[in-house]
Amino acid sequence: MARTPDITSPQLVTYDGLPGSAGGAHSLRVKQPDKAFQRVQTFVEACTEPVSSASWVFEVATGGPPAATEHLVALATERFGGPRHRARTHTEWNVAPKSVNDALEALVAVGPDAVTSHGRSLAALTCSMRVRLLDPDARAPYPDITPEAFGRFAVDGYGRLLGGSGVRATIGTAASSMSLWLNLPADDRLSPGARHLQDHLPLRLSAKHWRLWRPTRSGDAFRSTKIPSPVHDPA
Repeated sequence: MARTPDITSPQLVTYDGLPGSAGGAHSLRVKQPDKAFQRVQTFVEACTEPVSSASWVFEVATGGPPAATEHLVALATERFGGPRHRARTHTEWNVAPKSVNDALEALVAVGPDAVTSHGRSLAALTCSMRVRLLDPDARAPYPDITPEAFGRFAVDGYGRLLGGSGVRATIGTAASSMSLWLNLPADDRLSPGARHLQDHLPLRLSAKHWRLWRPTRSGDAFRSTKIPSPVHDPA
């Protein structure tokens, strides 16, 4: 039997932006893929420290203009190698970090009118990364906000852990978006930290998706309750 983690950590505040019930991601509200990518990079560089290398995936959807689709599939195969996954709705390729600019150039070249019959982007580049948030005062990661400090408590079945933040950005030919899983200390560092994030994000943090996590009475798990947004101090 696996040993139950000994959870003696402090409280924690998370932001889930956005959960599947609310659309799954924040719109970056810009059509040009290169500009959307730069907005994501600006936030990541100002507010986070990577925990591991980012994962990059290039996707071409089905149901778009045949000529543009064939061109993108051929280009992706030439530059990124064989597909990692084929489905009825799309085809995916792994993209090495050195080839990210090639993927962006392909998105820009095909143009913002490259959409499927359902209006979704014909092609997209998705970046997934695990990060630690930076304390704006110390300009270093919060030392007490790590998965280990919270017993590697699994928030869901998709790999998210309490204490471990993550960013997922999808840069598409027609639209771009960003999903956020943010973990902040539940003390006097919370409001300055949340405001720092908002100041560097290319989107507005929702007021509805903040939660305070506390250890359960037994000490072997956590429970959460919704709290008001800490971005703005209460009047």
